[in-house]
Amino acid sequence: MLCFILAAGAHGGTVCTVRSSTGKEVLLGSNFTISCVFKKECTKQMFRDEQIYKQFPNSNEVSVYVENLTKLSIFTCKCMEEPEPCGIDITPGYPPDIPQNLTCIRKTKSGNVSCTWTTGRDTKITTTCQLRVQGDPYLGYKSFMNSTGFCWSTFPIKSSKMSQLIVSLNVSNSLGSKTSGPHTFTLSNIVKPSVPEIINVSCSSQWCHLHTDHHSMDLVEVRYRAENGNWENLQTNARRNLNISKLQPDVMYKFHIRRKINHTVGFWSDWSKENEAKTKEEAPDKELDVWYLQEPNPPQSENKCFRIFWKELNISDAKGKILKYNISVLEQNRKNSSNAFPPSRNKRICCFNCSVSVSAVNSKGQSPGKFIELRSPVHLGFLRQPHKLLNNHSVALSWQRAAITGHITEYVVYWYPVGDIEGVQWIRVLDTTANITGLQPRECYQGAVTALSSSGPKMASIKGIFTWQSAPEQGPVPQLDWKKSNSMQVKWSEILHEKTRGCLRKYTVYLMDKLKEDIKNYNVDYPKRQNIISDLSPGQCYNLWVTAWTDAGEGPRGSDLPFCTLSDAEELLSRVILAGGAVLLACLIVLCICQFSSVQRRFLSCCQCLRPTSIPDPANSNCAKTYTDEQGETKLYLHPQFDSSSSEEPENVEVEEVPNHSFTCIYIKSLSQESSSSDATQITRTTDYTEEYISTHGAISGGEEEEDEEEEARFNEFEFFPSTHSPFLEPLVLTGGKLTLDVVKIDCSEFLDCT
Repeated sequence: MLCFILAAGAHGGTVCTVRSSTGKEVLLGSNFTISCVFKKECTKQMFRDEQIYKQFPNSNEVSVYVENLTKLSIFTCKCMEEPEPCGIDITPGYPPDIPQNLTCIRKTKSGNVSCTWTTGRDTKITTTCQLRVQGDPYLGYKSFMNSTGFCWSTFPIKSSKMSQLIVSLNVSNSLGSKTSGPHTFTLSNIVKPSVPEIINVSCSSQWCHLHTDHHSMDLVEVRYRAENGNWENLQTNARRNLNISKLQPDVMYKFHIRRKINHTVGFWSDWSKENEAKTKEEAPDKELDVWYLQEPNPPQSENKCFRIFWKELNISDAKGKILKYNISVLEQNRKNSSNAFPPSRNKRICCFNCSVSVSAVNSKGQSPGKFIELRSPVHLGFLRQPHKLLNNHSVALSWQRAAITGHITEYVVYWYPVGDIEGVQWIRVLDTTANITGLQPRECYQGAVTALSSSGPKMASIKGIFTWQSAPEQGPVPQLDWKKSNSMQVKWSEILHEKTRGCLRKYTVYLMDKLKEDIKNYNVDYPKRQNIISDLSPGQCYNLWVTAWTDAGEGPRGSDLPFCTLSDAEELLSRVILAGGAVLLACLIVLCICQFSSVQRRFLSCCQCLRPTSIPDPANSNCAKTYTDEQGETKLYLHPQFDSSSSEEPENVEVEEVPNHSFTCIYIKSLSQESSSSDATQITRTTDYTEEYISTHGAISGGEEEEDEEEEARFNEFEFFPSTHSPFLEPLVLTGGKLTLDVVKIDCSEFLDCT
């Protein structure tokens, strides 16, 4: 075991050493030699940055010449039989330059002096900086140069009586060393005051006063800016009040200050911490920019409707937060006022020969009113000159001066996205050219150019304003409106606004015959969204779809609409079914109307002319002819009911015919013979009925009929109420109507009962 350990220890440690002819740090781009010394015989290799650089024969010391080294490299030597290599890191760099740009500052609070200086370019290797102070017992104050080439050092002032400072600089590394100095400073000239502090800021509408800490400095510099604005600097005497004037009302400002002993002595202090304050509001003093567009007039109204628009005031003109807009309408010496609240910037007004005043209101007051007279412009057609593209967000428009009466004061050019009149914008120009800005790519705009003159406004419309566009991203959805055997009408929906990707120019309707598989197309100009196709074959199936176009190309197809046309027989059958359904519906309506009793009575009254005018005469009946006596009177003998077991003959009852000259009909009187006297007669009361001869209810008394008439009259007063009786629920046996003696057998018991 001991022998094994000794044998292993004999081979312990590194098997080689690596040396550089110029050390581990070399001049950038220089040439040098790398040597490897091996301690035993083995197969030798050299690696550079983990890649095989060279192989050597069997020798104990080998060397490699390296040329133009420009970056950090790792050289490694190794025996193939041993796992542990030996190596060296070579770093190229530069020697330091002469120290320069020395700056020394004495801070008033600590009393220490801090100096900084530069050494030119970065040496890329470790470089030591040293500052020596004359009269200081220490050799110097050391530091290391950073990657930007700066060195620094801080040291105390040993004596308060020192008025001057003398220092020397030294910078060195493995490639060289440089020294500068001595440098002399007057301590009073290198004093840097401490950082001041803003205690408070008080503001009015146009100025702010800064309250700072107490200090003895004579010069102060203030730096201030509005939110998202640029910094402005102001130097002032610190002994005076720090007032910052010419500020904008209702604006948040940020402030910094720094100080200095005077203009010629010392350094500026660092900037103080940021402090902010807001100025107070003022009443706005600038008029609003107001414009209007005419809307369709209300139905059956002489008033005209307008949409009034105005632009928001900028921060400097608003001078505060706008709380509302006051809109006053003056019409025929009458004044109406209304309010609109932000963010709304439009108002709808309907009036006749009126003018409008619009003003902005904040907490301190309102702006001067902007008066505008609402007049319907004369339409001069469409602007023919195409617009010129300037960039992705603006175009240029030009037009010819209109030949109109009156002096043109200015032109108003307005535009808005198609379908979004709320987003209208406008500009006022004096010439016949205008640049429209703020446009969005792949958006379609429309607008107009209005010439304002003493004779009234004249307007030329503009269509299809865009910067750049692409083909639509969506196709229309078609739907069938109507179809026949050889023609049909198709309609389609509008594309979503965000899918149009520009200004639509036309639609294309594609029709494919499923049997022949040929495709026909029909172009329809925008904005029309329907088309009639008339060359169809009866009883044939088709597939239809629609696409949309912009100037950039054709969009995708929408959903398909499959359909089949009707054959001639199917079309005839459909017409017959339609006509039959209409007739059935009419019958049902008439039947429902007939359920009302008032309608039934009116219908029966209209049918009176269809009733027979000749009424059967009871005197001509067979019974009347048989019992007529020699005086021409008719007597009917009615046999009353009697018991068959009795031997007595029944008594006769005479029925005498009595003419009534006030009626055309002949009534029948009943003569009842009482048991005590057979000659006694009783004449029935005359009734008001002119059509019935004998009551079918067996009641001959006229009083009861009069009561029935009174009840019927009371019922007829409410005949406008619908009847609840249905003709299908009437009894099968009739209880009223006309009876003749030829078809009625008179029961003697009824006559006897009436007595």
